[in-house]
Amino acid sequence: MNEMTPAQSKRLKIGQRVAWHDSADDQGTVSASDWSGVRIEWDNGKSQFFHHNNMGEVEVARPNLV
Repeated sequence: MNEMTPAQSKRLKIGQRVAWHDSADDQGTVSASDWSGVRIEWDNGKSQFFHHNNMGEVEVARPNLV
């Protein structure tokens, strides 16, 4: 797993799919993004806000990750 940098986090777009530790079971969708961080709506129904410098355990979901 490659840690997401703050610069990469700032480039995330609303609607983009992400995964926790490259997991097929722990995925979500970016629902908001601003200067301080991003909000992720996880598939398990939870919502979570991450500051851009705390995205090390989140990465863009690979399209073939099922």
